Amino acid sequence: MPIKIEGAEELIYKLNRMQDKAKDMSPAMKKISATMATKIRMCFKNQRDPEGNAWTKSHRAERDSGMSLADTGRLKGSINYKYTGTRAAAGTNVKYARVMHFGAKKGAFGSHNVTQTVGPFTRTRKGRQERVRRHTRKRTVLSPFGDVPSRKFVGMTQQDRDNYLKIIKEELEKA
Repeated sequence: MPIKIEGAEELIYKLNRMQDKAKDMSPAMKKISATMATKIRMCFKNQRDPEGNAWTKSHRAERDSGMSLADTGRLKGSINYKYTGTRAAAGTNVKYARVMHFGAKKGAFGSHNVTQTVGPFTRTRKGRQERVRRHTRKRTVLSPFGDVPSRKFVGMTQQDRDNYLKIIKEELEKA
């Protein structure tokens, strides 16, 4: 006895359309990657990591009553996004971004020799003033010269994942 399912042709047609749609999810991936980039920019604006935890204020930001990771704006301005039919990504190509995101201990990248030019100045030695002429000196400098605390700006919360999944579902439902 054969089993016949009414409406099977329509179901198969819709499943095939969804399968074809799933091969190129560019509209959804574009929306997701743009949303990811916006979230990263908001981390800079709010001075918080993706989870909402406040960043450690940098020495420069404390001194100038400014914002951390915002001295020149280069890092924040470099945030961009990419997408394909199956992938979404957002981030930066600035070399120092990794150190700013994860932090680093003093001297973690070794040391290097520098030649420093010292201009003329007056110093006090044993109670008397003496003039020091312009000269150069060689020094070994640690890199970084001090601890750099972690200031995470790239990341995804569970709520973000749920929102991205919702975007994908909505796109598949259009098929």
